[in-house]
Amino acid sequence: MLELGIEPDVITFNTLINGSWVEGKVCESRRVFDDMVRDGFHPDLITYGTLVNGLCKIGKSSEAIRLMKRMEEGGFLPNTIIYGTGIDRLCKDGLIIEAFKLFSEMIDKGIVLDVFIYSSLIQAMCGSRKWKEAKSLLDEMVGRKIKPDVVTYNKIIDTLSKEGMVSKAQDVVEAMI
Repeated sequence: MLELGIEPDVITFNTLINGSWVEGKVCESRRVFDDMVRDGFHPDLITYGTLVNGLCKIGKSSEAIRLMKRMEEGGFLPNTIIYGTGIDRLCKDGLIIEAFKLFSEMIDKGIVLDVFIYSSLIQAMCGSRKWKEAKSLLDEMVGRKIKPDVVTYNKIIDTLSKEGMVSKAQDVVEAMI
């Protein structure tokens, strides 16, 4: 590009960062990001979202959360998708308290909640055998007019059945219909 007199832009760097993640080249994606900043380009929401998603996919949830804080310092508020990615990874890593901290942060900042975020938290509660907390989240979700999906319901039905509460699981099925 440079040989043709065409300057790269933030989209160029975002594409390279994403491509590096797709190929599993973590160090390369970081190098591209560092080069981008060094060369005076300002990361945007897509840049940060790509990095957070990549870090979460390789199990580096703590690093992803630190990057989310860095985003805010740079003037970018993480959106629902970025928060959801972080919450989901924290739940999968068994870091439920940290996931709920992010969830509370979202609520405090007025960021829109969605079915993916609730489902991640509900699944974590069910996996920890905390049925009452999972049910409370489901009730909260419905109270916020967020419609649970089949994934959410299936996890709750599975957990109730395994806990010997088949009649409650059947009640959940009835509520779905």
